[in-house]
Amino acid sequence: MIGLLTVAPACTQKSANAQETASASPKVAQSVDRPEDPVRAEIVDGRVRLIAKTDELGWPERTQFVEGLTGRCVGLFVGDIGQDTNPFLCMLMDDGGVELLSYKSLGHEAYGGTLCFTSSGRLPGLKDITRFREGPVMNEYGFADYGTIFAIDREGHEHEIEPCIRPFSALYSYSSGGTGVVLEQQLVIYPDWTFLFTLGFAESELVYTYTGRLRPIKMDYENEVYEYSYTMLTRFDYPPVGDEEAYENARPQPATERGSFRLTYKDGSRSYDLVVLSGPLPFATEKGSPARYSPVRSNDIPAPSLVTD
Repeated sequence: MIGLLTVAPACTQKSANAQETASASPKVAQSVDRPEDPVRAEIVDGRVRLIAKTDELGWPERTQFVEGLTGRCVGLFVGDIGQDTNPFLCMLMDDGGVELLSYKSLGHEAYGGTLCFTSSGRLPGLKDITRFREGPVMNEYGFADYGTIFAIDREGHEHEIEPCIRPFSALYSYSSGGTGVVLEQQLVIYPDWTFLFTLGFAESELVYTYTGRLRPIKMDYENEVYEYSYTMLTRFDYPPVGDEEAYENARPQPATERGSFRLTYKDGSRSYDLVVLSGPLPFATEKGSPARYSPVRSNDIPAPSLVTD
């Protein structure tokens, strides 16, 4: 899947601060902290604690725990996938499975500054993993196409960690859903196969945010058509604007919605058409028509509500 990324050989050179290189001995650790990364990660009683090294990430607290782990974590590895610095935290579980967290889900500008501390869940096909290494993927001509992370099982077989590489940013759509009131719909798909879907305007009044996980059904990079199945994990319903007590007490609730959708890239407009394939959520589609999602927010954002009670 990642082989379609074309990266000059020089781009695969890791910084001197990288935890691993292709020639280094593969391993896992109880904590990882590369100087170039904005986050330190460490294992605490089987959980993974994240510590922000800068206030620029916009976290509510400098310390957070990875959410949604499906087991006990026993080892960590951080490395880059693609070109330049693109950190992924690999979390080795006590049964040999692997879960993933992209640092781009922790407040990166390209993803709308959104925060998602949720793990990918178990990566398919990875069993009996004991360690990781970082290194280049070579093409047929003997040149490095891109850098990646390999999970190594107990028999020494290497398995490439495959992130979600489409789309590259937060996406926005605007529709009324038949109500006559146009609302913003924000779809944020992270490189670690987690995603957020938010209805409402951050500048005035939000309605809800879903947190979920994706799995690929079809990834056609040549024709820019991508199909995903989704499983929602939580839904957060926002209290009315001005009700500070309700907001303080509000908590995400478990969600069970499942379904699938297709994204088709429209090169002329740098946007995507979204078509719902199955499931209860419309994702801004109306009467079976595709919803247009753009990486650029509309300039016609309503003014913040002045209602305080």
